[in-house]
Amino acid sequence: MLQTLVRLEGKIPTRFRYTRHMSRAFIHSFQLRILGFYKGAAIRDLVKRVHHEVDCQILSNEGYMAYSLARAQSTMDGVMAEVGTYQGASAKLICAAKGDTEFHVFDTFCGLLDASEEDPLFRQHDYAASEESVRKYLADYPNVIFHKGLFPADTGSDVADKKFSFVNLDVDTYASTRDCLEFFYPRLLPGGILLSHDYAQAEGVRKAFDEVLGTKPESIIELPESQCMFVKQG
Repeated sequence: MLQTLVRLEGKIPTRFRYTRHMSRAFIHSFQLRILGFYKGAAIRDLVKRVHHEVDCQILSNEGYMAYSLARAQSTMDGVMAEVGTYQGASAKLICAAKGDTEFHVFDTFCGLLDASEEDPLFRQHDYAASEESVRKYLADYPNVIFHKGLFPADTGSDVADKKFSFVNLDVDTYASTRDCLEFFYPRLLPGGILLSHDYAQAEGVRKAFDEVLGTKPESIIELPESQCMFVKQG
């Protein structure tokens, strides 16, 4: 039932955004109870707090997945990255798990710039946020580096020589997903993980993964809600 609601939620027209909000609120509340039961009060309260602090576009389980993978990968060499941070919800969960690992945060901070006919769920300039507000939101965490601009065209050169242990994508569109995958795939360490939002509901995101990963040895792992991931082979 939850998976059905998530898939439907992504297809609800603009005039039904209140219904969309209520469906997300129901799923979020239910998942928080499950998180608290299995993972304890501390992680439940962290995820709950993030949802209250900012406009959080990820479900509770999706937030926990980003947190859990960042925590697991924090023992590896290499750096971490997130492309498409919006108001910083998933970035804060990653920060809470990464320890001292260097973490690169990429966003245009003026919303989506490449939404096209490949991306019927999204519009130009959706999810615009203030860079200053996100910097302030993550100010308590060490080794967080911000990059403003379209990735990788404007900011990829900043990290072209880096190796990555964990990358989180939430870029929504076909073009950006494709460009991110082509950039990060050769720069992921063996055992490195790339996690992406919207794979289950955004046709453009799925198309980009199928095109870029289709000839690669890694398998795309579909997760319970909208996310997918893959683990880089050696």
